[in-house]
Amino acid sequence: MNYREAQEHLRGRGILMSKRDGRIRLNYSGGGEETAYYALDLDDAIEAGVRMGRSRQPMPNWFTVKPPKSSTGT
Repeated sequence: MNYREAQEHLRGRGILMSKRDGRIRLNYSGGGEETAYYALDLDDAIEAGVRMGRSRQPMPNWFTVKPPKSSTGT
């Protein structure tokens, strides 16, 4: 699997993969630096990304969140 294929595969699992200065960075979509993982190589990135994708459970109401009602009732 090449870099682009791995990137697409992991994106489908909710993991973003980027590459800068020869370093591969993985993170959850919307994740901060505290959840980032820096891989040693592409194989490490794929393995870590798959593990990360399995460990994170989506919120049960991810697409059904409604905005709060205003205190004025409008």
